[in-house]
Amino acid sequence: MDRHEENDMAIDLRKVEPLGSKSVLLEQALRRHKAQSKAEEYDAMDMSDMVTPDFEWLKEDKTAVQNLVKQMDTSIGQLAIQMRDLENVSEKSRAKMEKEQHLLFKQIRTLNGLLKKQVDVFGAIERQMSDVELKNNNLIPQIGIGLISGLMSAVTILATAPWLTVLIENIRG
Repeated sequence: MDRHEENDMAIDLRKVEPLGSKSVLLEQALRRHKAQSKAEEYDAMDMSDMVTPDFEWLKEDKTAVQNLVKQMDTSIGQLAIQMRDLENVSEKSRAKMEKEQHLLFKQIRTLNGLLKKQVDVFGAIERQMSDVELKNNNLIPQIGIGLISGLMSAVTILATAPWLTVLIENIRG
């Protein structure tokens, strides 16, 4: 034998486990044997009759889930648009309502002012009439005072009539 053949016969000590007790070595050998026999059994099994797994249903489910997610995204987008539109409409309605309420309060203040002026005028005319009656029992001044008070009440009624119709319409609406 030449030197080359001797090297092939040499034992590779890197693969040799250090010696332990006999029981440990026996357990290791049994484990290796079991592992080898299981691997051989698996290799020896006839795989030709096994059904190849069908993963088509998994792909279909994945596609169905993706379609469902797309539909949900679309629905959420539409819902967001509708919510934004609803917020805009409600904001416009609220602004319009506040504007109408402000106008109504203005009209009520104006009407109250006119009614107060009419009461003041009537009070002043009544005082003047009583003063005139006491001083003078003449018919002509009484007719003049009556005409003045009638004109004042007519002017007041005419001034307040449009406000009353707007007020009644706002109350009904």
